[in-house]
Amino acid sequence: MVEQWDTIIVGAGVGGLTAAAELVKAGLRVLVLDRNPHPGGTAYVYKRKGFAFPMGPLGFSNQALVADKLKDIGDHAEFKLDRIHYQIKAFDLNIPISLPFPEMIELLSSLFPFDDQGIQQFFQAVESIPPVSFKASFNQFVPKPADMIPASDYLDHLVKDWRLRRILGSLGTGKAHSNLSLLAAMWILMCKEGIWNPVGSTKSLCDRLAERITGISSSTGTSGRTSGMRSRQKGLGEIRLDQEVSEIRVRRGGVLGVRLRDGMEINSVAVISNADYKTTFNNLVNKKEVPDQLYQAVQRAKQTGSVFQVCLGVDVDKVDLALFKKAQIIIYKRNQKKSEQDLPVDWTVPFIDPEIFAQQELEISLWNQDNRSLVPERGASIVIRTGAEHDHFLRFRPAWNKRSSDYFQYKMQLGRSLLREAEKLLPGLEQSTVVMDMATPLTFEEQGGRSKGSVAGWSWDYGDDRDLRPRELVRTPIKGLYMAGYQAFSQLFMGGVPSALESGKRAAEAVLENAGPIVEILIPGR
Repeated sequence: MVEQWDTIIVGAGVGGLTAAAELVKAGLRVLVLDRNPHPGGTAYVYKRKGFAFPMGPLGFSNQALVADKLKDIGDHAEFKLDRIHYQIKAFDLNIPISLPFPEMIELLSSLFPFDDQGIQQFFQAVESIPPVSFKASFNQFVPKPADMIPASDYLDHLVKDWRLRRILGSLGTGKAHSNLSLLAAMWILMCKEGIWNPVGSTKSLCDRLAERITGISSSTGTSGRTSGMRSRQKGLGEIRLDQEVSEIRVRRGGVLGVRLRDGMEINSVAVISNADYKTTFNNLVNKKEVPDQLYQAVQRAKQTGSVFQVCLGVDVDKVDLALFKKAQIIIYKRNQKKSEQDLPVDWTVPFIDPEIFAQQELEISLWNQDNRSLVPERGASIVIRTGAEHDHFLRFRPAWNKRSSDYFQYKMQLGRSLLREAEKLLPGLEQSTVVMDMATPLTFEEQGGRSKGSVAGWSWDYGDDRDLRPRELVRTPIKGLYMAGYQAFSQLFMGGVPSALESGKRAAEAVLENAGPIVEILIPGR
C-alpha cells in the first residue's frame, strides 16, 4: 500500500525543517526525507578524531529573527549566542571590520586620512538605504535607482586609495562586485546586527528544529540521528534520514508525491523542495513536466562560487593563537605589491600551482573556541577557506561520489599550501595539527546538496542580474510544489540562515493556504 502524507519535504536543511515544524504545529502529517545521515544540511557539523567541524555557515546575523522563528514553532527555550568578530589582515594593515559604524569611520579615517570625507559619505549612504525586511513583501520592495548602481562605480568616484575601495567594497580584499544596496546590507549585518553563533554551533539550531517535528530530542538518539524516528504524539511528523529522493513526481502540472532511490513511491498533494532550484528542476522533476520558461530561466541563472576548505584539529599547547584575541575570523591575504592587480589563479589548467593558490584571500577562523564539547581537552578547531571553481575539479570525478586516483594527492597539495600560508600568522600550526580534513567544491555539491558547490545561492554579481530587487521564489509554476532554502529568495539580504528559516515559514504558509502556481518567472537573470 502506497503511503500518503499531507506534505512531503525533500531535504532536511534549515528551510525544510522550519517548514515541517510549522506544518506539524498546524496539525498536518509531514514527512521529511534526506539522503544524509543527519538533519540540518550544511548547517550541521561532522567529527574527526573528536574534533567537530562546520559543514557550512560559521554563524548568522539577525539573531532576533532566528529566536522569533523558534518561538513561532513552539520552542521557547533560551537561545544562547556568541558574537563573532571579524578582522582584515592584508595590505600591511590589521583592521577590525565588525565595529559600530562611528568606530569604523574613526578607525578608517585614521588609516586613510586623505579619504576621510569619502569614508564618512560611504557610511552615510549605507545607513540611508532602506533595509530589506521580511515583515514586508519582498516583491513590493523597490529601492531608489541610486541604490542599484554597481558598488564599484560608486567607490571609484568616492575613494582614492585602492586598498580602501576593496575593504569597503567587499568587506575583505577583493573588488566590489554587487550593487550598492546589497553592499549596504552586508555592512549592516556585519556592524549593526552582528554575526552570531549559537552555543553548540548551528548544529544546536538544527537539532531544535528537528525536535519540534518528531518530538524526540537529539540527545536520545545516536549522534543526533533521527532516521526513522517518529513520535507517537498526535500530529507530529517524521524525519527519515539516509533516504534519497530520486524524483518529485509531477503529472499534468501538479504534484503527486516522490519516488525514492530504491523505487519506493510516497504520495502527497504538496511537496516542498529544500534542494536548490537547479537541483530541483534539472534533476528531480521530469523535464517534460517543467514549463519551458522556467527551465530556461533556471539554466541561465548564475550562482555564487564555491570554496576549498581545510579543517584542522590542533593542540592548543603547540600553536600560538594570539591572532584570535580580538576576532574569531581573520580575512587574510599575503601582502602584494602596491598595485590593484592580483595574481590570478588560472582555473583552466589541469593542476594549479599550490603557491599561487595560497595567495588568494583566505578566511581563517578559530571555530567555536568557547564550546569545549566540540573539541577534545586542550584542542581547538581551525577552519581555512578560499575561493575555488567547481568546474576545475570536475575532471577528478568519473562518476557521482567517485574520484580519480590523482584527486587525493592534488587536494592534499592544495590543502597543505593553505596550512603553510596560515602558519605565517599562527606559529606552530603545522606541528600542532592532530587531524586535517579537506573539502573541495565537489564535496559541497555531493554532501551539501548545493549544485556546483555554490556557497550563497544566486549570484551577487551586478552583471548577472541587473534587476536586483529582492524577490520571493517560494511558489513555482507547478501546482503543489514549493521551494524552501537559500534559493527561495533572489538575494540573501538578511543572511543565509535567517533567509532559510523565513523561506520555510513562507513555504508552510503556502501549503496551508493551498496557494496556486505562479505565472510570472522571477528567477534572477531571467
